[in-house]
Amino acid sequence: MPKINGRKPHLSDETIYILTEFEKKISHLEAIITSNMKQSPTIPETLQPAEVCARLGWSRSKFEQFKRDGLFRTFKIGGKVYVYASDLTALFPKDFFY
Repeated sequence: MPKINGRKPHLSDETIYILTEFEKKISHLEAIITSNMKQSPTIPETLQPAEVCARLGWSRSKFEQFKRDGLFRTFKIGGKVYVYASDLTALFPKDFFY
């Protein structure tokens, strides 16, 4: 299809309105994306069971009992067990600190 030089297509008022609204939405999304890219992602602090037991004065069997009771979440990475520090802080706000 050949290019038409120097001529702009005729757009109706409705089309101009839709394009304007579309451009506003795109600009808003671009602003959100760029502001999120400037912020560094936060990685939750994690602890291993030995660290938890040392900080809270628990035995390992007490840790395992609390884990079985579902008081906090545990997960494994590379065969090692980890606990979210935020879960422990929520359960024991006076006893646990970073």
